[in-house]
Amino acid sequence: LDDISNRLQLILNSSLQEMGGEWELNYFSLLCIEKVHKQYPPAIAKNHELWEIIVKSLVHPHPWSKQVSSRIMNSFFLGMDPSELASMNGNFLVERPGSLYDIARNLCQQLDTDEECQVDELSLLAIKNLVWIVRAMTICPHLCFDSNAIDANNLPESTDDPPLQKHSKKDPVLWLMTRLSNIAKQSGSRRREAVFKCFAAFASSCAEVSLNPYLELMIEPINRAITEASSKEDRRRMHRRQEEHDEAIIPKEALQLLEERCGTESFLNVLASVQSKARTKREKRKQIIAAEAVQNPEAAAKRKLLKQEREKQRRKRRIQDKKMVRSAHGKKARVS
Repeated sequence: LDDISNRLQLILNSSLQEMGGEWELNYFSLLCIEKVHKQYPPAIAKNHELWEIIVKSLVHPHPWSKQVSSRIMNSFFLGMDPSELASMNGNFLVERPGSLYDIARNLCQQLDTDEECQVDELSLLAIKNLVWIVRAMTICPHLCFDSNAIDANNLPESTDDPPLQKHSKKDPVLWLMTRLSNIAKQSGSRRREAVFKCFAAFASSCAEVSLNPYLELMIEPINRAITEASSKEDRRRMHRRQEEHDEAIIPKEALQLLEERCGTESFLNVLASVQSKARTKREKRKQIIAAEAVQNPEAAAKRKLLKQEREKQRRKRRIQDKKMVRSAHGKKARVS
């Protein structure tokens, strides 16, 4: 079995070096690793180099490879109690400090994809894995840092994936919450819903983690999503349209879980602060746009034209969607 593990490591490493090429070799190698790990976990557990390659496969371009590597990581986590992780000599996460951060970073990258690339099964696995990771980060924060890592001052700036060293070394959970909050601030209902489900899972399944210090980071994108959904609903009512999916349902459920977990008083204080900051930002944007109309009418005209074009494209998409729905209903009627 050790020989098989080493051979799979070489094959998997070779497939990763050709990320842009065929994905089949990587996918079927991961499937073999998954089966070996289920039948005889020690054969895989001892091969730390293989685990590093599995971690890299979490961000493989093909979704099937991502899904298998996520299942392997989930199976790996289910066999461990985060409270006992520090004492597990020989464990990959203990022997390779910084690996916990690498896994969390790659899982966040799975969630941070465009709407058409979102896969529900993959998002669910990412959430399950992040729940275990946030517990481990709270109990063993030192395992998130590689002592041989480059100094934080020499690392490049990145708003999408800020280096862990730029946050407090005593609190890697702060980095994770900041990363998830930034992902959920972007547009895209499925991306946001995945992050909000992650926040809800933290609230319901992570008793070891005190969420109060991170309430603002979680509430800010949730409040934004609810505000935007409310605005869309007002426009639909104005035009007497109905839409089946209410984008505010999951954010509101996540808010309720956070309130139950963190206490009503703390929750309401943070929520009021977030809403106040959001109103201030909106008013500031309105003032900037109004000033631009006076100081730079040409730029204001371009902004107005862009807004009209976006609205035009939105109407076209809505008409096309309705045509597709009518066409589907017509086909069903003819078949019956």
